[in-house]
Amino acid sequence: MKSLAPRFTALTLLTLLTGCYTVNDTPLTDQQRADQLANGIALASGADVLPRVKTIAFTFVVRDGEDVKVSRSHYWNVKAGTDTVTAGDKSMTINTNGKPTETDDPDQAAMFKAWTNDAYWLTAPLKLFDAGVTRQYLGRRDVNGKTYEVLQLSFKEVGLTPEDHYNLYIDPYTSLIAYWDYMPNPDATWLASWEQYRHLSGLKLSTYHKMGNKVITMENISVATE
Repeated sequence: MKSLAPRFTALTLLTLLTGCYTVNDTPLTDQQRADQLANGIALASGADVLPRVKTIAFTFVVRDGEDVKVSRSHYWNVKAGTDTVTAGDKSMTINTNGKPTETDDPDQAAMFKAWTNDAYWLTAPLKLFDAGVTRQYLGRRDVNGKTYEVLQLSFKEVGLTPEDHYNLYIDPYTSLIAYWDYMPNPDATWLASWEQYRHLSGLKLSTYHKMGNKVITMENISVATE
């Protein structure tokens, strides 16, 4: 479950558009709708404080029923571009500003892969305008009796799994992600919820995801800013 190595970069927010038309009564294009929707998500999630974020600590946990399948702790030094990943009795600090090659240490590559996956689950709403991300507006769809605006993400030769696609279901009242479809290939779609948002030093992050029989939680979260 990873599509884009989540490096924090300066986010250039789009000028907000209001309503369904621009000031000259010209209907928005689908691309403008997509960018408007993405801009709203970023703002609601705290993109304006990103330049001041120093560190993010969290534990990524996957449960299947009562069984803990994955538990990884991260101390992500955003300013330094490093993450200290701890899984079981193994702990390692990795460089988050690059991509391991096939000749790199396999443990480093595994930890980089873990960070890429885990941090994307935490910060995906803040990375919609990263280089290589393609945004497409898909209109409105109903999930569990509620109507959402749908934004599809695809990726151009970036990250560890650029073939992945995501459909983000956006609450029109909060501009927050309520669900997403994770689509690793055209024949597989997994719906995951985005719930239990927490306010953390200006960021608003989802800490609970239900996906089939599995539950993904973000625990022990702390965010330090300048």
